[in-house]
Amino acid sequence: MNGDGGGPTVTANGGSHGAVAGTIHGGVHNNYYQVPPGASPWEKFDIALRYLASGQATTARKLLAEVTVEIRSSTKVWFHWLLAFFSERTLWELSVEDRAALKAALDQIDELPREYWTPGIEAIRHLVAASRSRNADHAAISLVRREIEDLDAAMRKEVLRHLERVLQGSLKDELWHEDLRQAEAGRRAERRRERVWKFFEPDPAQPRTRPVRPVDVSGGDLAAASVLATAVSGAVAMIGWLALQRDDTSAIIALTVALIAAGVAVTNGAEWRFRVDRLRAENRQLRAQRLPSDAARPGGFTYQVDRLYMRYADRYAPKGPDRAAWLVDAYGPMSRLRDELVEVYREKRVKAEAVKWLIRFQVRELRREWDAGGLVEQHRRWTVPTAVKAVTVTAGLAAVAGLMWGIQSAARQNLLQTAGALVAIIAAGWTVAIVGLRILAENKRVAVDESEREQRETTYWFEFQRWERRLSDRPHDVEMAQWLDCDRRILLQHALAAYQLKWSDISAYASMEARGDGSKRARAKNGPWRYSRYKLLVFLLTADGVRQISVDLDFAQATFHHWERTNYRYDAVAAVRVTTLDNGAREFQLFLVNGADIEVAVTEPGQAGADEDSRILADGAQDATGLRNTLFVLEGVAAEGRSWWAGPAYRRAS
Repeated sequence: MNGDGGGPTVTANGGSHGAVAGTIHGGVHNNYYQVPPGASPWEKFDIALRYLASGQATTARKLLAEVTVEIRSSTKVWFHWLLAFFSERTLWELSVEDRAALKAALDQIDELPREYWTPGIEAIRHLVAASRSRNADHAAISLVRREIEDLDAAMRKEVLRHLERVLQGSLKDELWHEDLRQAEAGRRAERRRERVWKFFEPDPAQPRTRPVRPVDVSGGDLAAASVLATAVSGAVAMIGWLALQRDDTSAIIALTVALIAAGVAVTNGAEWRFRVDRLRAENRQLRAQRLPSDAARPGGFTYQVDRLYMRYADRYAPKGPDRAAWLVDAYGPMSRLRDELVEVYREKRVKAEAVKWLIRFQVRELRREWDAGGLVEQHRRWTVPTAVKAVTVTAGLAAVAGLMWGIQSAARQNLLQTAGALVAIIAAGWTVAIVGLRILAENKRVAVDESEREQRETTYWFEFQRWERRLSDRPHDVEMAQWLDCDRRILLQHALAAYQLKWSDISAYASMEARGDGSKRARAKNGPWRYSRYKLLVFLLTADGVRQISVDLDFAQATFHHWERTNYRYDAVAAVRVTTLDNGAREFQLFLVNGADIEVAVTEPGQAGADEDSRILADGAQDATGLRNTLFVLEGVAAEGRSWWAGPAYRRAS
């Protein structure tokens, strides 16, 4: 523990936060905080309750103020109006206008008949009255405690949560045990550890594959091949006709064998040509590929995709000496997949995070193939097998031998006609073989590519659907806010225990939740950023000075780490400042006279989307981080020291 302002500098400035992309959820989250045009009062009421439940009390108050103009006779509406009115702020923060609005609301409520929500309203009124009095008697405190205990569980939970900053002194002591019990139960409720990570996962983009390049054969090639093939067929038919006129059965059989062998030779020759072309093309592609791309713009889609491939290649790499072999063998296939993905998803509305699931799946599948030996074979799969070469050559020789047998028989019948047919076969046959093999190889390429594309697309869709099912129970923003609120209450209890204090020893307190180092971030539209790691700070104002605790929170695991405790006198506080940067981010700074300053980046840079309200985002950020209340409390201390709560702000609350 450090005394009287001698504590270390506490910095939570975000480091590289600005470079870390955040997820803004669409789908079911898209309209979660959106007030549709022409919304009815009850629709506005439902959305206001979402804002209230998520800790965005300022926006909830504004919406409920609109609702109460149109719905004036509902105790349900007024009960929640009171919750929002007092939520996330102390009685000291109520302005003259706030107090006038509260009086008018209570006058309106007095005219309503008793209903289900009436006990909750009465408990709030008596709780506020007891908290306003510095010396509330035991009877008043007992009445408030009894009224709250008599509420049903859901209503009692809401009252204790939203009026937590209103409670003071011995009244807070009386109710803190129940408040703490609820926090302990709530911080791990609804399978938090199993679900929190899903909030930071983006909605996956649907799988896409690159269309297969069509057959690259010109009309002239097809016409030439047809004419030449017709010429060759006519010449062979002439030879067969001449042999038939001689009634030379052996020649007819030889020509038949030649035709069959030629077909076998062409079929295998086309396979040979296809494999040679494919191997050359892949070698050229491999030489041209760079992963990551040297030309990728830092921060752009291609750049981020490259980094994701490298990250997962590293994650799935085997340990030990096989690591280098895996990276070398996976480089080519991974580069081809990367090129395809960049091409089919390169558009502004698709972010790299949305295809992270596909990149992870592709690399995982490459590792599975590599373990089975298939990835190594992939490099050799287009090598022409010896059997194909042997069959092609043998069938070609057989075709030539059979043709020669038929030619010698036909020549005996008519030498001139046979010579003409032979010239046609030699002249046209060679050309038609070259063009025909290229055409057949190109058709083979299209068939193979289409088969592979369909197979990959099918596996991608299965993985996409599996991933969607995994994310189907992603927590809503309200759940994230409630878990964080429970963590904050547990931290308050740790702070009280660390300093051996009870609530009646606390004159005032403030708490702040900022982004932790290396954390992910995500939010619903019109909602505040939520983080996978937080930096939490608690300031307890006591008669002897300020007691401060800062701690790192692993939000997914609901665990605290790196505790720091600092004490300082009120006269050690030199100044409090909040700086708003050009990008909209806010930095909180508490300056102590000994130079041990506290700096916290409390809100994130960024701007509202096309269908978002910048004012709602700004209010939500201040509410979610606790900046508004912290600034109010610590600015008062910086200005007036320990006499602050005896000054105008405190008297206004009394």
